[in-house]
Amino acid sequence: MSKNMILKRGFTLVELLVVIVIIGVLAGITFTGANYLLGAQDEKQAKSQIEVLSLALEQFKSEMGSYPRTDQITNEENELARGSFLIRSLFGLVDENGDKLNLKDRGKNFLPRDSISLGEQLGSRYELVTLSEEEWTNGSTLVFPMDPWYEPYIYEYPRKDGHKGFLLFSKGPDGQSSIFSQELTATPTKEQIDEDNIPATEPGKW
Repeated sequence: MSKNMILKRGFTLVELLVVIVIIGVLAGITFTGANYLLGAQDEKQAKSQIEVLSLALEQFKSEMGSYPRTDQITNEENELARGSFLIRSLFGLVDENGDKLNLKDRGKNFLPRDSISLGEQLGSRYELVTLSEEEWTNGSTLVFPMDPWYEPYIYEYPRKDGHKGFLLFSKGPDGQSSIFSQELTATPTKEQIDEDNIPATEPGKW
């Protein structure tokens, strides 16, 4: 084998390695970019769904005189129970005393069915609802509004932190947030777990 052929083969291997490295870099960039775009899309969806719920709540208050009151339910400390009460109220499935109504007795619906995602708890996980509307409205399953990260939207009225209006937010991608169960006398410190909350001002009115 001539010296020129050895050099030619060596250069070919080097070029192949360079191509492999470039492909790896491009794949990494593509993966990072795709994750960013998906994250941005999820955030946009969460903001949109919160707007839909907020509008429905204002319409509910306009006709019923008040937002759905979570202090009417026995297990108001349970965020799933509060979310379920919110959905049932906006779907016209709760009477003026906060008691459940069956589908055939429902009142006015303030929320288009396909405008938000509904979730249910299956073991330790939250999943999209697989029950029919009749099954979950007439049954005992807690169905709640679910954000793009498969966590419940947090709803509370009246707010325990003392602020006016209702509390409504998503915990964001990390699924964690601070909890304020007593009236605040000053603006609380914003913890790291609250940095990705949607909207960013909740739950501490930062």
